[in-house]
Amino acid sequence: MKNKLLKGLATVVMLILVFTACNSNPKKDIIGKWQVVDVKFESKTKIDPRQLSFYVTEMRTWIYTFNADSTMNVKQTDRDIPNRWKLNAKGDTITIGFGTGFFDVPSKIEKLTSEEMVMQTSLASDSTKTTQTLYLKKIKK
Repeated sequence: MKNKLLKGLATVVMLILVFTACNSNPKKDIIGKWQVVDVKFESKTKIDPRQLSFYVTEMRTWIYTFNADSTMNVKQTDRDIPNRWKLNAKGDTITIGFGTGFFDVPSKIEKLTSEEMVMQTSLASDSTKTTQTLYLKKIKK
């Protein structure tokens, strides 16, 4: 009798965990302030190491703020850049742009938790394709 009760309780706990995991809300996880903690570049063409070092050092100072109304800001060393953002229906791609469609840049969300996000963006044409991977950590209030 005790084993049946324990098995039943374990089943209920597992179901709660499964349903909670299935109901994750990527938009809710994204909203907030994120610090760039690392940047990786992969390119078909060689990137000058000094230029690469400069980009990585500069981008590590950036703070992304994603708001619930789909507006956002990228705080760089010397300026703020207002933008808009949206998720696709599957919640695995975020598009950041000015809302015009012309400069919109889709990024694949490789990882998203309440504390960590990894976004991968492919830049340029096939012959000069460069992939940028941003590693972000959520800033606690």
